[in-house]
Amino acid sequence: MEYNKYVGVISLMNATQIKIEHSARVADIVLKIARILGWIIIACMVLLLGGAAVIYGLAGSELFTDVLTSEDVTVLTAGGETGLTVGMIPGIIALFSIVSFAYMGLIMAILIVAGKIFSGIRKTLLPFTEENTNHLKTIAVLIAVISVVPALIELIGGAILGFSLDMFTFSIEGLVLAFVVYSLAHIFEYGLNLQEQADETL
Repeated sequence: MEYNKYVGVISLMNATQIKIEHSARVADIVLKIARILGWIIIACMVLLLGGAAVIYGLAGSELFTDVLTSEDVTVLTAGGETGLTVGMIPGIIALFSIVSFAYMGLIMAILIVAGKIFSGIRKTLLPFTEENTNHLKTIAVLIAVISVVPALIELIGGAILGFSLDMFTFSIEGLVLAFVVYSLAHIFEYGLNLQEQADETL
């Protein structure tokens, strides 16, 4: 009777490990694809912004004088809406570049750390490890940072340059998600402790 029970437990554990390995493999593949797309987006941003800077440097402000007047486009400034002028364009490009690269950099960091979690699970078939716990805490911090930093950069840059792109806002939802992920890290710590106790018992 005890033998049959033991065999049943082993079979259940093996089936669970197969499911864990399959889910981790799928998640790992999806995250790798997402990282590739992220690098492609960053490369395109570099090419576009670099091309724009080269063209602007070669042609100078005259490039926009024929197609841009103060009545064409308005931007939000500290004093309210105002006409977009040629002199604002380098500042707009610089601020857009900084905010965009900060945002994409943080996204890529989250994808890389998340990939480490599932890559580790594929190799060990153990979700509850100290490394995964630390990775979850790192992801929580990165989510909190991405919820605040891009908007903060835009706010500070807009204050210095005198206008706002109004691209990003402070994300309360992101901060809540960061708290949830950090709480999951503590759950993983508890699972790790239970796993270690079970191993010692066996």
